[in-house]
Amino acid sequence: MTGSVTRRAVRSDLFAVHKLLNPALNRVPLPGRQRGFLPVWGCEEPYGYLVEDAGEVVGFLGTLNTRREVRGKLESFCEIHSWYVKDEYRNQSMNLLLPVIAQKRTKTIINFTPTPPVYAMGAKLGFKDLETSFVAFYPWPIQPGPVKIVTDPWQVPGFLKGEDLRIFHDHKDIGCNHIVMLPQDDPAGVPLYAIIKTLHRRWFEPFGRLIYVNDRPRFANLLGRICWRLCAKFKWVAMVANSDDFRELKPRIYSQVSRREVSSQFISTRLEPSDINQLYSQPLLMGYPLH
Repeated sequence: MTGSVTRRAVRSDLFAVHKLLNPALNRVPLPGRQRGFLPVWGCEEPYGYLVEDAGEVVGFLGTLNTRREVRGKLESFCEIHSWYVKDEYRNQSMNLLLPVIAQKRTKTIINFTPTPPVYAMGAKLGFKDLETSFVAFYPWPIQPGPVKIVTDPWQVPGFLKGEDLRIFHDHKDIGCNHIVMLPQDDPAGVPLYAIIKTLHRRWFEPFGRLIYVNDRPRFANLLGRICWRLCAKFKWVAMVANSDDFRELKPRIYSQVSRREVSSQFISTRLEPSDINQLYSQPLLMGYPLH
């Protein structure tokens, strides 16, 4: 332990990090873990920080560094994930986080999936709550009106343009459902495009987690027509989204709001919670559950 060092994680550390984290933290398949060590989505180094002792990786904190346009300005993000340190090295855990915290004036730092201890520590360090509750929409056909729904991945891009088409290509290979909705009573309208990921609260309880939709008010108005059809097609018990995104829209559908067991967190000098979403998030990229 006396010879341990903390350093930046590089691509060649992938297998050692995978060996440390599986199954100790989250059972992410190697191809998923590998995406956290590749420059996808314009991802920038470092891919995290690690503690190494005599050539063995004994601690790791992953980082996903990206840049995205928010309200017309290019913003830098650093998302932390997969924080794990072996018991005998726990006194060095903060050495992994301090290089990240040092960037808080220039980057928005996010933790989408904190554990209760990490949440408590983040609050002490100035992190604020991001997503505190979610809303579940249940499949009950209560609103009439025909809507054409396109889910075949080779057909979806034909309905998309500009930003939506770019988002589709960014996410076409990471296990999400890409859905285009065309209300027949609005044939001239822009196609409604959503990305919904199938997740499991328990193995027998699948649900659809809304990741992105290009027109949230229109989507809310259509939920009574489409929720039951999407749940039937993908075998979801419900569709789930951040409750803040729909609080003012009041969609006409049976729904229930629940608090997250542990809120996601962020720290930023420029952005508000409404500016941040999970579209370019590490759990989505690597394939382990979002809360």
